[in-house]
Amino acid sequence: MPKRAALKLAGLAGLSALARRATASQLRILCYHGLWLAPGAPHGNCLFMTPALFADRMARLARSGRPVLPLGEAVERLAADRLPAGAVVLTIDDGWASTHSHMLPVLEAHRLPATLYATTWYAERDLPVVNVAVDYLVAASGRTDQNCTATIRRIEALPEADRLDALRAFGRALGVGEAWLACRQFHLMGPDALADAHARGLDIQLHTHRHIDVAGRIGQLVPEIEANRAALRAATGGAAAEHFCYPSGTFHPSAPALLAASGVRSATLVSEGLNAPGANPYALRRFVDAQHVPMASFQAYLDGTLHYLSLARTLADRVETGIPRRVAAASGMLLCAL
Repeated sequence: MPKRAALKLAGLAGLSALARRATASQLRILCYHGLWLAPGAPHGNCLFMTPALFADRMARLARSGRPVLPLGEAVERLAADRLPAGAVVLTIDDGWASTHSHMLPVLEAHRLPATLYATTWYAERDLPVVNVAVDYLVAASGRTDQNCTATIRRIEALPEADRLDALRAFGRALGVGEAWLACRQFHLMGPDALADAHARGLDIQLHTHRHIDVAGRIGQLVPEIEANRAALRAATGGAAAEHFCYPSGTFHPSAPALLAASGVRSATLVSEGLNAPGANPYALRRFVDAQHVPMASFQAYLDGTLHYLSLARTLADRVETGIPRRVAAASGMLLCAL
């Protein structure tokens, strides 16, 4: 059964209310990235959404009456099984410039606490993120003959002072305008913006210095954390940095022990799910909200319906008795919700 149809059925059958009650003690963590300020539709699968959609999501969350907690408090209360019913945490990854210019004012307007997991190598340099910018330029040009990987490597091999000119030349060669550069679409927040966001109440936390692949570069995790923490402390005046987000959700079994030894208290994935009391604090699940995510899915995650839909799908996949898949899925959904 398609997800949208299953969610509609759950609502009609009253399963959403059952799921809401059954998952009341579990922590919901929403994940966002940046906002799309350049012309046209947002680029990328999960990186950017329109300012209007983000504003709408936050307005709906504020109106819902659900308790939205600071991350540190939520982690402590989850471990002690003392969360208020239906508690939510807001997280934002990377630290795109639009987080400071457009997301933070929306959060302030609704008085919603949030955590930014900030990567810092680009934050310390006034440069667009090369790999994302190249990918956008190729997509915007419609040129399928371009080798993004080779272009990224070529530009990243240049001295830092030459990389912006190389990006601009590449865009011109593809016939793509520079509105993306004018609005700093692919820049990260610099130290001044991080300092201002911190002063205004945004919780700034760890995301590695160079946004590394933790699964493939586990040996670099500790020095990456140290460099990331030093940069954040310099920008925020020494604020505690003790929560972490795995870049792109990349995980390694050795990571939790290394993070704990580095003074990190929690870490989040990009795997969808709720977090029950006693959950591993170094493998907290989130819901990645993005431009393509329908409102029904956003609401179903908060209600807990998506949790049971996932369980039902797992049950259906394991059924080996010859029961039709659609019957098994519907039955599993009902049994789990009850």
